[in-house]
Amino acid sequence: MYTPLTAESVIDYVVRSPIKDQIFHDDDTFMVEDLAEGGNINLIFRVRATEDRNRSVLVKQALPHSRRYPDIKMPLSRAEIEYNVLAIENQYCPGIAPQVYHYDGTMYVNLMEDLNDHLIMRKSMEQQITYPKFAEDMAIFLARSLFYTSDLFLSSADKKAEVPKYINPVLCKVTEDLFFTQPVVPHDNNRWTSPDLDALVDECYANESLFAAMLTMKEKFMNNAQALIHGDFHTGSIMLNKEETRVIDPEFAFYGPMAFDTGSLIGNLMIGYGAQEGHAPDEESRRVYRQWLLQATEDFWTIFEQEFRRLWDKEADPTEWGSKLFQDQYMAQLLQDTAGFAGAELFRRTIGLAHVDDFIDISDQSKRAASERIALEVGQRWLLERANINSIGDLLAMIPRQ
Repeated sequence: MYTPLTAESVIDYVVRSPIKDQIFHDDDTFMVEDLAEGGNINLIFRVRATEDRNRSVLVKQALPHSRRYPDIKMPLSRAEIEYNVLAIENQYCPGIAPQVYHYDGTMYVNLMEDLNDHLIMRKSMEQQITYPKFAEDMAIFLARSLFYTSDLFLSSADKKAEVPKYINPVLCKVTEDLFFTQPVVPHDNNRWTSPDLDALVDECYANESLFAAMLTMKEKFMNNAQALIHGDFHTGSIMLNKEETRVIDPEFAFYGPMAFDTGSLIGNLMIGYGAQEGHAPDEESRRVYRQWLLQATEDFWTIFEQEFRRLWDKEADPTEWGSKLFQDQYMAQLLQDTAGFAGAELFRRTIGLAHVDDFIDISDQSKRAASERIALEVGQRWLLERANINSIGDLLAMIPRQ
C-alpha cells in the first residue's frame, strides 16, 4: 500500500529493500538526510552508512501533490516514467544519467545512485564555479538522447509505439500553464521582485506580438512529438563536479519538441548570467564568470550540432532522411525554436510562479531586480527576434555585455 515515507520510516524501508545487501553491510548503522526541503514535488532522502558516507542510496518517492503548492495535484505514475527514461538515457548516454538500482511500483519509489560528490549547478553558479566538461557532456547527452528517440533513428512503427508510453498529461498541463500562458498575461500566480519592474512587466503584458510568440512556442510544445525529451532540463536538474556531469529528475519527460530541452538549458544559463549582478563579489569576477557562461553556451550548441549531425549521417536511413538541405533546414529551425523556448523559460522564472534560487538568493532587492530585468529583456528579444537567429553567435549577440 502506498504510504509517504518519513525520515523515521525510510531506514526500515531501505533495510527491507532488494538493494540493501548490494550497498550496505550487515552491521551498518544508518543516517538520514532530507534533501527535498524547498523542493517542489517529491520526497527525497539520502540514506547512508554512519561508518562510510560512500555507502549510500538516494530514495526518491513521488507525492500525489506538489510539496510547495499543495493545490497542484500530481500523478504518482511519474515515478515510473522517470525510471524508464533513466534506463533509456543510460543506454545511449552511459555515465551521465544516475543509475537506478530498483523501482517500487507500489510505493512509487526509485532507489538510485547517490551523487554525494556532485553539486547542483544552479547553486554552483552563485559561487562562480566553472566546469571544464559541462558543455561537452550536456551537448553529447542531449544530442544522443534526442536523436535516438526520434524518427530520424527509430522506425515509423517503433516511434509511434513509444509515444503513448510516455504520455504525461498532468505534468504537461502544468508546463503549458506555468511556462507559456501565465507569464505574459495578468495572472494571480505572477509575481516579481520589485516595483522597479512594474513598467517593464506592463509593457510585456500589452505586447500582442510577445503574446503571439509565446503561444507559438506553446503550440509547438503541445503538438510536436519529435523525441523523448527530459521536459525539465534546467540547471537545478544538473549535478556536477570537475570530472562528471549528471542529469537528474526526468519525471516531466514525454515525446515533445527537442528544442524545449536545449532552450531550457540555455535559458537557465542566461538566468545565471543575469544573476551575477547579485552574486559576483566584484565587477571583474562578474565579467569573467559571465564570459565563461557565454563560452559554455556557445560550446554547448556547437558540439550539440556537430554530434547530432554526425549521428544523422551515420545512423539515419539515407533513403528517408538523406537530404543535406533538409538537415540544414532542420538544424536551423531547431536553433530558432531553442531561442523561443529559452525566452519563455526566462519569463516564467522571473515573473511567473516558479521562481529560482539564482534570483531568490540575492538579498539586495535592487540587485535582484536588475538581474531579473536582464533576463526579461533577453527573453523578450529571443522570443520576438528568433527568426533572425541563424547561428549561435546571433543568439549570443542579443545578450547585453555588462
